[in-house]
Amino acid sequence: MKRFYCSCGAEIFFENTICFNCGKLVGIDIVGSEMFTLKTKGNGLLSATMGMNTRHYRFCKHRSPDTLGCNILVRENDPEEQCVSCRLTRTIPDQSIPRNVKRWRTLEEAKRRMVFNMHRNRLPYQTRMENPVSGLCFDFLEDRRSNPNVFEEIVYTGHSSGVITVNAAEADPEYRASMQEEMNERYRTTLGHFRHELGHYFWMTLIQGTKWERPFDVLFGDHRRDYDAALKEYYANGPAEDWVEHHISAYSSMHPLEDWAETWAHYLHMMDTLETAVSFGVVNVDIENGNFRDVIGKWVELTIIMNSLNRSVGKADAYPFVLSNEVYEKLTFIRNVILASRR
Repeated sequence: MKRFYCSCGAEIFFENTICFNCGKLVGIDIVGSEMFTLKTKGNGLLSATMGMNTRHYRFCKHRSPDTLGCNILVRENDPEEQCVSCRLTRTIPDQSIPRNVKRWRTLEEAKRRMVFNMHRNRLPYQTRMENPVSGLCFDFLEDRRSNPNVFEEIVYTGHSSGVITVNAAEADPEYRASMQEEMNERYRTTLGHFRHELGHYFWMTLIQGTKWERPFDVLFGDHRRDYDAALKEYYANGPAEDWVEHHISAYSSMHPLEDWAETWAHYLHMMDTLETAVSFGVVNVDIENGNFRDVIGKWVELTIIMNSLNRSVGKADAYPFVLSNEVYEKLTFIRNVILASRR
């Protein structure tokens, strides 16, 4: 994430709707990957000046702090009331339940960062409105474990033909902590879930049926392998003892498609964090155009700092992963796919 500044010179943060220094309105242009100060123009319009250019916007329908406090802007010529992130959500948890109001807000906060990340990487996608068969959308659902009045007994977070389903309980810290313990995971966040499931969507749109499919199978394994059988085997026997030599996480070893999704999420995680570190002057590397081995080297350097800082305040490692040579090759493959998709 880049650093952003108000016109008064104060730093503003990705979640802000106002500058806490001068009180001016601020907003995000996802398409331009920018955040800036706004001026009201009447008729519901806002303006932002960048250099010699002035653009006009409207607030997202969910800008109000009583709803989502969404700070992503809608461009003047866009007919939609919702911003590009909010309009991707198809189903929300029952808002008559106070806990679900907070859950929806938490989920959307993570999704906004993911959508910004997606546009920052210039990844091509279609919405469900543009493509009713396989367009991207999100369903935030409850199950009976958290709401006995709903139909679904268990809701699994996952992806199917562009629809990303997220169990609304993933917004609850205590639920994530219990699931992390139960699943023996090193790392579990709401943003990480979004990035992982997004990986499945982009496998479908960027890999499946393209020139990338065969090299994918060579590197990750045969994607045609029986998924249900692999899932049962994983939960019955656990990962192979040597999984760390071949995969970024234990769950990656379950099936090639999960290996891809986990590694994809990891790539986005690395690039976003590195951009933040570069913007603060912690490391110096050309993330976009630099040699990828140099980028990885700087990432390792940064994670040593991150983990050391966490240990100094009595926290668990911020980065509990090991990058083997095979994982490096998979990350390189993902980088090449992303760069090719821009062309």
